[in-house]
Amino acid sequence: MTAKLPSLRGLSGDALLLTFIRLVTMALSFAVTRLLSQQLTVYDYGTYSQILLIVSTVSSLAILGMADGVNYFFCSEGDSGQRESYIATLYLAQCIISAVSGCLVMVFSAPIAVGLGNDEVKRYLVYAAVLPLLQNLLSMTQVLIVSIGKARLLALRNLAVSLIRLCVVLLMIAWTQSIGMLLLATVLLDAGQLLFFLWTLCKSGSVIRLSKANFRLLPRIMAYTLPMAVFTLLSTVNRDCDKYVIVALTGTETLAVYANASKMLPFDIVLTSFSTVMLPALTKRIAEGKRRDALRLYQRFFEIVYGSTAVMVCAALVVSPQLMELLYTEKYLSGYSIFVVYIAVDFVRVTNITLVLSAAGRTKPLMLLAIGSAAANLGLDVLLFSCLGTIGPAVATLAVTGVTGLLMMQLSAKELGGSTFDLFDAPFLARFAAANAVLSAVLLALRVRMEQAGVSDWLTLLLLCAAYGLAMCALYGRRILRDLRDISSVSQGRAER
Repeated sequence: MTAKLPSLRGLSGDALLLTFIRLVTMALSFAVTRLLSQQLTVYDYGTYSQILLIVSTVSSLAILGMADGVNYFFCSEGDSGQRESYIATLYLAQCIISAVSGCLVMVFSAPIAVGLGNDEVKRYLVYAAVLPLLQNLLSMTQVLIVSIGKARLLALRNLAVSLIRLCVVLLMIAWTQSIGMLLLATVLLDAGQLLFFLWTLCKSGSVIRLSKANFRLLPRIMAYTLPMAVFTLLSTVNRDCDKYVIVALTGTETLAVYANASKMLPFDIVLTSFSTVMLPALTKRIAEGKRRDALRLYQRFFEIVYGSTAVMVCAALVVSPQLMELLYTEKYLSGYSIFVVYIAVDFVRVTNITLVLSAAGRTKPLMLLAIGSAAANLGLDVLLFSCLGTIGPAVATLAVTGVTGLLMMQLSAKELGGSTFDLFDAPFLARFAAANAVLSAVLLALRVRMEQAGVSDWLTLLLLCAAYGLAMCALYGRRILRDLRDISSVSQGRAER
């Protein structure tokens, strides 16, 4: 039977569009970063980066898991009036928390400047006070946009914003190199996006009326959002705790090598895009008791994510020396072994999917899992550093990530009414893994021959990655197309019986 291209009308089409546009926006973001780092002085670019760091920190602390809360209460609450009250309460609470956070930034402007060692920062802290509010409201509103079935609009908006941001940077560089103007442009752009999204929601009949807020709902809201906030915060700490151990036990140069070698590579691009559109769909099905459909959606989702990530990771491992030199130059090649371990970590993270537990409102187990993982990672980092040296913390992160993923899959399967093996087609994944191992070995031998023949690193990387991708598409492309069609059919209520 001939495989047909999956329709772009369902979740699969939305996710594929998000993936493609995310690739483009990543390229545009890299272009913006490159332009600013080239055109601004090192001091000005450092000041600009410090303001963005403050914005990122304040935003992360002030959001308190409320973006996840918007999805959960919007998709799981059946009563429209109560749903409106939940959303209004979340928005009003976030406005208050972010506004207070912004005021604290201004009140402590002098200590912040001293702590950063840059008195110039005080001139721009007003932007660091305003941007967290806008960015957190944007995050929450984007969740609503996806929940009402406007994921494509979100994808196109991301592309448009990235293009506008690039144009703004080009104009700023041509006319003035003022950091203040760049930050003002960012504020105006975020405010414009927020107004556009609110207008879109209004047109769709999902008006956010703050007058409907009911603070008596806060205990139930916080019972969901606070554990999620703790999980997110501890996950960030968990990801970076090996670097804290390295900086405590070694020197600055070792940390520089380790930090570059351990950077996350964008292998999660498919995972992120599919998670964005799958979360509302899973939340609704779990709330309605349709766990069979939810399990079917998750099976197909996991197969697509596992397959796409495995291909990218194995291709990267085949050309890992060339890839590391391309990304970080040859002066960081002393961290090559750490780089390889972290490519494996990026793959194992596929099992650390919070999708089902978040959709089911099971945030307390997530929080406890994050606490246990952070404690285990820290202890193992120190132990393995003493045994293996600088690669020890990387191996510790790989081990803890793997164990955490297995536990998370067990909890997810239980929530969906099945066993861990019900989450995936074990025989297929075993065959798929074997095919990746054989193809990797063949192309690895070919890479060695190409190196001996003096083929350039760029050409080696390009040809072998292309060969890997084409070979796996030829072997398993039809299976992935079937999964994409299946996700669309289940999401549109046409699940096969």
